[in-house]
Amino acid sequence: MEFTRRLLIVDDSLELMEAVRAHLEPRGFDVGRASNPFSGVRIAAAHPPDAIVMDLDMPGMDGIEATLHLRRIKETCLVPVIAFTGQALDAIPFPAMRPFTRVVSKSSGLEALEREIEAVLAAR
Repeated sequence: MEFTRRLLIVDDSLELMEAVRAHLEPRGFDVGRASNPFSGVRIAAAHPPDAIVMDLDMPGMDGIEATLHLRRIKETCLVPVIAFTGQALDAIPFPAMRPFTRVVSKSSGLEALEREIEAVLAAR
């Protein structure tokens, strides 16, 4: 299979990252994975993907702070970042969501995440 779109998922749940990879690779995505936000920022800066899926709750640095770092790097400042979170969306302060292109609840499922990824890539 030839991959046409590169995605980076940053999440401390290895099970979730594997589920996203298994769901999206058959649909033509090359899914890179980073198990913490520090390596996610490094990987994205070195090899900018077409889109990034970012967990919000991670140890050491949360997804909001990691995304703010990405927005300050020339190579990643325009890469769409989709927050994929287990938090209740109405509990997240709106200003905290500004650096993200889209926000998806993990409870919405992988199909909802895929639709949002497709939407941000179509808009590029």
